Amino acid sequence: IVNCSILVTRKYAFKKAHKKGESMKALESVSRTAHFIDIENLSESSILDEELVQEVRKEYFAMVKPGLDDIFVIGVSHFNLAAATFGWGAGVAQYVVQSGQDGADLALAEALCSPCVTGRFLKVCIGSGDGLFAPLGESLLQSGMVVKFAAREECLSREIYQSGCECILLPSLKNYTEEYELV
Repeated sequence: IVNCSILVTRKYAFKKAHKKGESMKALESVSRTAHFIDIENLSESSILDEELVQEVRKEYFAMVKPGLDDIFVIGVSHFNLAAATFGWGAGVAQYVVQSGQDGADLALAEALCSPCVTGRFLKVCIGSGDGLFAPLGESLLQSGMVVKFAAREECLSREIYQSGCECILLPSLKNYTEEYELV
């Protein structure tokens, strides 16, 4: 379903920007957020399945409330790529894949540092509690971007908590994993 009011607003904004000689990229960045998801961290597991990823996506959307035009970049190991793709949704996110210790985190951090992000977006949400992302969040915050972290309380590092960025706490998955193991 296409939200026509967004299309009309964009078309109007583009015409208005064109008359003023402004870039449409700057106008788009105001309303869009770039979401960087460490799916294994939010899932509290290094072994994923499609149902677990769907549950994480549902909780993330309920707590963070992303916009219709937001973009998603999911960091994942090659081992969990199929579960992440089918669980989050094929075609609705970009997947950065790297295996090994902190492999997915490093791939996600590299994507987060891309000039395509820092030049086009004013808002970023990092779905991870891993302290590796704290300096990146602080740096983006100091550059004038709005930076939020979404993480589970038991996975939220002290570095992120002290970074000055907003922290959104997702509910624990303990009940979900206990139900899943019993079935």
